[in-house]
Amino acid sequence: MSMSPAQKTAFEAMGGFTPADSTLLLSGLVLAVALVFAGWAILNGYRGWAAGHLSQGRFFSLMLKVALIYILLTFLVLR
Repeated sequence: MSMSPAQKTAFEAMGGFTPADSTLLLSGLVLAVALVFAGWAILNGYRGWAAGHLSQGRFFSLMLKVALIYILLTFLVLR
C-alpha cells in the first residue's frame, strides 16, 4: 500500500527524511544484524571444529546453511 502525496508530505515534515530513506535504514539494520549473527555462528563452528568437537563435514554444513540463510534473507529484504 503506497502513501498518498499528503501522507508523504506529512511524513517528511515530521520525520525530516523520506519513507524510502527509512526503508533503506531498516533494511540495512536487518542485514547488519544478520551478518553479525552469521559471523558469530561461523566463529563458534570454527572453534568447535578446531577443538575436535565438530567434524569437518558438519562445519562445512554449518557454513553452507549460514550462507544460504543470509542469501535468502538478503533476497527477501531487498526485494
